[in-house]
Amino acid sequence: MEPLRTVLITGASGNLGRKLRDHLQGRFPLRLLDRDARGDPDVVVGDLARWSAGWADLFTGVDTVVHFAADPEAYRSWHELVGPNVDALINVYQAAIEGGARRFVFASSNHVMGGYQDEPGVRLTPELPPRPGLRYVVDGQPRNSAAYGAAKLFGERLGKCCAEARGLEVIAVRIGWVWRGGANVPANLPRERGAWFRLMWLSDRDFCHLMERCLLAELPGRFVIVNGMSANYGMAWDLESTRRILGYQPQDDVTR
Repeated sequence: MEPLRTVLITGASGNLGRKLRDHLQGRFPLRLLDRDARGDPDVVVGDLARWSAGWADLFTGVDTVVHFAADPEAYRSWHELVGPNVDALINVYQAAIEGGARRFVFASSNHVMGGYQDEPGVRLTPELPPRPGLRYVVDGQPRNSAAYGAAKLFGERLGKCCAEARGLEVIAVRIGWVWRGGANVPANLPRERGAWFRLMWLSDRDFCHLMERCLLAELPGRFVIVNGMSANYGMAWDLESTRRILGYQPQDDVTR
């Protein structure tokens, strides 16, 4: 029997990290890392934007790194994002390589393709040229995610470099909308965000299944980009390659 593969989750105390660790608990050996443990003794505290052996040594002997750690607010400025979303990203890729990790799952974002929001009929495949920057409204204020989306795109391209130059397997998942303001169910999604956001919803059940497939699937190459949404009727996001490459089988639909 193949031994269980150790999984390291960064951002383990956040919305996505907490959901995944609960799903994997008792089934995979886990190492948990976050800048803020939020009182959880199982989480190692470390500021990933600053290289330190105190947290980097945690990567030694890990099979797969799942990188969620980042500032999740998509309307932040470059000044606010450079540390948690760029410097930390570079450091985690390096720690994964030095620690001997086989695979790296990068939580990219739908915001990498946000510039297509006003093009009706477009099919958002991973092969379509990236266009970071999504316009939306939060608390009545107009926002733009250009810096956030560009930082996520940088993470994808750095992953491609690490795959080609260092042999790391990298899966960049352009994650949809996993609501963190309470239960992640269609009834709780704020209507003011509009159809673009609503139709890229990703349920907790589908999110956990998708991440598990990222851990277990045999890849056709060392670097892949996939979309990560539920099976939402009428959405622009194409899940064909996610199904084919990872064996992803989403069960939920925001319209039902």
